[in-house]
Amino acid sequence: MNRFDKDSEVYKMIQENKESRIPPRQSNTFKMLQEVLEADEREAALQFPGKLSPNISKLTMSESGEKKPRICEKCGASIVTVAVRIMHNHFRHSECYTCTDCGLNLKMRGHFWVGDVMYCEKHAKERHQGLASTQAMVTPH
Repeated sequence: MNRFDKDSEVYKMIQENKESRIPPRQSNTFKMLQEVLEADEREAALQFPGKLSPNISKLTMSESGEKKPRICEKCGASIVTVAVRIMHNHFRHSECYTCTDCGLNLKMRGHFWVGDVMYCEKHAKERHQGLASTQAMVTPH
């Protein structure tokens, strides 16, 4: 018992495609776009290696010219992927860029400093109001 008809047009077309092994025809515009994207991927892979890339780490240049890894100021671990720049030479992992009180990720909200501690807007206002008698300074960044 056959599950398909070998005389059908669809079956013949599939067999022809398997036999030809010729890549599908592409427009010149598509080919150029594909080449640019592939080149960008290779360049991005060199600039931003993945977590599993061997012997490659995200390094920055120090003033003396030597290379040093970026260190997350919250967890203290080396940053090898995306870093959030808090201040000049101060970085955090994107997952460490959170409010000290509630743990809310601050990527789309921004952060506020109360002293040396980073908060979301809500908790910064609470801290500022609670510390108003001591003249604490709340600085948005």
